[in-house]
Amino acid sequence: MPIRVDLLALEPNAPGQARLTVKKWQGSPENLEFSIQRNQDAYYLQNGQKWSNNPYWFQISRFDLDASGETLQTQVGMEVVDPLLEGSANSNFQIELREQGPGFSDKGVVRPGAGLLPSTAGGQTRSTYDAGHLASPTTADSPEISQLPELTLPEPEPAPDDSRFAINETDPLVQPPVPEKKNRWIWPLVLILVLLVAVAVWFWMQKTEAPTPVTAAPAPAAEAGACTLESMNRQPELTFVQTCIKAAPASAQLLEIINLAKTSNHCGVAQRLYANRAQAGDLQIASAYAHEYDPKYHQASSCFAEPDKATAAYWYETILSHEPDNAEAKQRFEELQK
Repeated sequence: MPIRVDLLALEPNAPGQARLTVKKWQGSPENLEFSIQRNQDAYYLQNGQKWSNNPYWFQISRFDLDASGETLQTQVGMEVVDPLLEGSANSNFQIELREQGPGFSDKGVVRPGAGLLPSTAGGQTRSTYDAGHLASPTTADSPEISQLPELTLPEPEPAPDDSRFAINETDPLVQPPVPEKKNRWIWPLVLILVLLVAVAVWFWMQKTEAPTPVTAAPAPAAEAGACTLESMNRQPELTFVQTCIKAAPASAQLLEIINLAKTSNHCGVAQRLYANRAQAGDLQIASAYAHEYDPKYHQASSCFAEPDKATAAYWYETILSHEPDNAEAKQRFEELQK
């Protein structure tokens, strides 16, 4: 029985990095190596992200077992992730895993999982400050404060002789002039009048102005046109797929978008939309994707020119991993294994 191989995003996701998982492997988990071959020209992936007609073996000293104890897994980098993400619309990849020596070997189909990012999606960040210890300035580095001159206060002058201002009781008492009273009541009255005029004007404007109708804010352009043919023609393939998936169209709507991509020769978009939602557990999309390769349902098109039993079996098995009692997926998977 073929091995089941998945290339999954890390948690947290990292551009150019992925987790390679293998199920149904019957050999040893140590000292393994694998090769990857694409279908359109039977070339093998080489070191340095190149393709050649000679097999190249990526060596893994040891695969780890997951918590279930049934799945082998190891981390791979951009030398594997980038070429698989950059494959053409009709690209399928076969992986052969074997024991170094040689020894036991087995084959299966490997496809990039949902959410994988190429290494070009990651940017390098620079520190904007020196992370070293901040040292307090020493006494030697601190400027000395010169001693301030002693403050000398002048001697108080003798009090002036106020005897000349003394009141002679015999002199007639002179009354100070009485200040003239101000009209303090005028300003409050003016303020009240201004307020009354302002209130009257406000009421008059409320009656004469027509009410402004309240309309709902239009949907953001990015969401409204995320999955249109115009966006598909304008944006890079991966950008369109990420934006459209983020808009979360329903399964039936997504199938219409995929068919639009197929008829417009955007085969890479159709492939990526299929794979992304199928890997995420959308069984309707996974079933439709399996039918694209299943010889029983295959309809030749520019994007899916020929049936592929191994790829169809892969997506039926994906359905069974989410819904083990799915009768059609189980039947077709067993038929394709014969």
